[in-house]
Amino acid sequence: MSTQKLLKKFQQIYDETYNNTLRYIVCTCNNINDADDIIQETYLELYRSLKNKKKIIDYKSYIITIAKNKIIKNFNSNKRLNTISIFQEKDEEEFTIDLDSRYRYGIRIYNKRQHI
Repeated sequence: MSTQKLLKKFQQIYDETYNNTLRYIVCTCNNINDADDIIQETYLELYRSLKNKKKIIDYKSYIITIAKNKIIKNFNSNKRLNTISIFQEKDEEEFTIDLDSRYRYGIRIYNKRQHI
C-alpha cells in the first residue's frame, strides 16, 4: 500500500471512529488528563498496524480494544508504589502517604545514629 493510500485509509477510519473512541476513553479513564495521551497512542498503534498490513476485519472493535489495553496499562503504571530512599542506613522506618487515590508514594526514612 502506498503512503498516500495508507494516509487516506487512516484518515477515513479516524473520521468514522474518533467520536466513539474518545467517548469510550473519557468515560473509562480515571484521569481526564490522561485521555489525550491514550487516544493519541491508540491511533498511533492503529496507524502502525495499517502500515504493517495487518488484516483488520472490524476497525471499531479493534480500536476500542487498543484503547482498553492502553487504559489498563496506564492504570497499572499509576498504581505502582514508588519508594524513595532518603538515607541509606539500617534502622529504617517506612510509611506510605496517600496523596491521591490513584497515586501512592512510599517513603522510607533511615534513622541515622552516631556511634561515639
